[in-house]
Amino acid sequence: MFSTQSTTIGERAVCIAHEVNQPLTAILTNAETALRWLSRDPANLDEVKRAIERIIGNSLRAADVVRGVRDLARKSPPVPNNLDINDLIRGLLNLVSLDLRHHRIAVEVELAENLEPIRGDRGQLERVVANLVANGIEVMSMVQDRQRKLRIITQLDKNGDVLVAVADTGTGLDPALVDRIFDPLFTTKCEGMGLGLWICRSIVTAHGGRLWATPNLPHGSIFRFVVPGPVGPSTIGSKTVAPSRCKQTMRTNHQVETLVSGAACS
Repeated sequence: MFSTQSTTIGERAVCIAHEVNQPLTAILTNAETALRWLSRDPANLDEVKRAIERIIGNSLRAADVVRGVRDLARKSPPVPNNLDINDLIRGLLNLVSLDLRHHRIAVEVELAENLEPIRGDRGQLERVVANLVANGIEVMSMVQDRQRKLRIITQLDKNGDVLVAVADTGTGLDPALVDRIFDPLFTTKCEGMGLGLWICRSIVTAHGGRLWATPNLPHGSIFRFVVPGPVGPSTIGSKTVAPSRCKQTMRTNHQVETLVSGAACS
């Protein structure tokens, strides 16, 4: 009995350590950035303010991680609320913007407009996207011979469910291992814990969805997940309106730019 309890406690501790590492690293990075802006003469208080806001956001994210791992260990069902998946993605990219800039990664975001809110646990689904983005950053950090690009897409699939795709131009997937990367404690990284993708799939499955991976030819990987969509599509009067597409390119230079093109985005 004691051995079983010790193993369970150890597994939970490893799980928490893995998940909390991302927001804690972001907190440290933003704190160091704030100090650098303060040491300028004159100090750039606007940049300091933005860094502090990211510190607060990542602190709340860390607290959500602990709650989520606790719920996962207890096998508690997700706490559903109305959730704007596009807003979740925008907010997360803001929290990790310094990491993206540091690794010189261009971010292209193509979000389906007019998506109705879905029912989901915001903290849990944010962890899914955060893990997929963090994996993309890590595998692209070693790329030297091509552009490092992270591309995130949302859309409704043919069943009316919401699909989120996170694509990178990193080192890609080993076809022999693609079926194992979601297994707990399986990792191809020297310092990996083998928990991130397993946690992601567990969360998505608990939401009634699924998560899978495919190659991003010619380079990189694409991770996609679907979760149950809204009750129905947006309507104006009696006319059904299909979600429009708005392409946004976020450049991770000093001033993050958003380029909106197409009549549907005006």
